[in-house]
Amino acid sequence: MTKPALKVSFIIPVLNAERHLDRCLKSIRMQEYPAEAIEIVILDGGCTDSTLDIAGKFHSRVYPNPDRLAEYGLQVGIRQAEGELIVIFAADNELYSPSWVKTAVGAFADDPWCAAVWGPLKSGDEDPPLNRYFELIQSDPMTFFMNRNLSYYLEDARTMEDGGRYYFRVDPKKPLVWGANGLTLRKKLVAPIWTQPGYLGDNDAFQRMIENGHDRVAYIPSLITYHHHVGAIKDWISKWRRNFLQHFLDKLETRNTNWVFVEDFRTRLFYWLIYSSNPVISGTHALYMGIRDRNIFWAYHPLLCFLQTFVYSYMVVTTPKGRKTIRRIASGGL
Repeated sequence: MTKPALKVSFIIPVLNAERHLDRCLKSIRMQEYPAEAIEIVILDGGCTDSTLDIAGKFHSRVYPNPDRLAEYGLQVGIRQAEGELIVIFAADNELYSPSWVKTAVGAFADDPWCAAVWGPLKSGDEDPPLNRYFELIQSDPMTFFMNRNLSYYLEDARTMEDGGRYYFRVDPKKPLVWGANGLTLRKKLVAPIWTQPGYLGDNDAFQRMIENGHDRVAYIPSLITYHHHVGAIKDWISKWRRNFLQHFLDKLETRNTNWVFVEDFRTRLFYWLIYSSNPVISGTHALYMGIRDRNIFWAYHPLLCFLQTFVYSYMVVTTPKGRKTIRRIASGGL
């Protein structure tokens, strides 16, 4: 007797997301996977555009997210999700292939101890040039510089050639920045974490899952998710400001930031400040990587490194919480 397909829930917080949502949900509904085994859970942060009409067109379940921030929406969505697997998704995400869900589910089905599955992020052909640079670094410039642990794990990972999967265990002291944009998780492992009171960032939840012993994960290079992320430099600056103030400084006291403050964090931060504030150093590195990869979009790298450090430094100097945080970092209190 054939086993029923594992049910998969896509959890998508939204706030006036009409620009991207149709493309996002269409990619989910076009999957080569039993339609009844895929659900879409939309968390409404107070949309005033056509977002909810689009959600209805794709038979989504919609719940209010009165606290508006995506992280609070994820908490609501995970409580309501019926799937055995949950996909942390965003309106500006899009599944690369109709076999995406089938590929992700296969990694869990073949390894009952696998807690999480993730793949690379890609820029769409129609996206602005800046998004091509984002594809190169897979995050932001500072995180790209400070956390290169995925490469470390892939060197010794157990591979399954038939599915192109890399299975490995994550050391909590050598963390990964896996938190959203297609990260797929076993609900029973993360639901108790996400449903705890208070703010919890997506990377915080992943780190806590690892610390709780659910440390076996899989990385699949073919499990690609489009991330239509940034259109202009000013968009990225606005996001850095918002994240640093609302998600980091304002919520730092209650977050699990062990994925940030690793043992050698202060040393890495020191080198980052030198690297990012000196365009000669970061520019030379970008030139090397551009020649190595034959990719012109590395030209953005020195400018974006400098701007990110400038934005964060300005927030630290001009806000009381920022000054308090940097004093704690300097004293080893984090």
